[in-house]
Amino acid sequence: MYCANNKCPDFEATGKHGEYVAGMTTCPSCGEYLVDTLPPDDPVPRDQGHYTDVEPVFETSDVSEALVVKSLLESEGIPYVTSGSQGFDAFRGWLSPKPYSQGARTTFFMVPTPLADSVRELLKTLDAEE
Repeated sequence: MYCANNKCPDFEATGKHGEYVAGMTTCPSCGEYLVDTLPPDDPVPRDQGHYTDVEPVFETSDVSEALVVKSLLESEGIPYVTSGSQGFDAFRGWLSPKPYSQGARTTFFMVPTPLADSVRELLKTLDAEE
């Protein structure tokens, strides 16, 4: 019997699901019902709960476009990182780069490699709506 709860204090402390003798029905640490078998491991490669490989999927030097992409990724629950976005500030125009300016900073959006193709497709729908 196993505790499949990823928020169980035992799992958070050890990184392994608790294993208990037959006859027990609930986890003594978190109170969740025990299961006979654990679900298969997450197929996405992770290193201590984090994705290990990311891939660029979008780049822009337009602050408004960067904010739209950021909002879309967050609303879909897609983990991402950005590079070059430290100069963007929607409320302080002097920090915002001007599109088509040679001094404009480019923001790169990167997502976990296993999600990259589906995110590119999602971003294509954004272009189509414009």
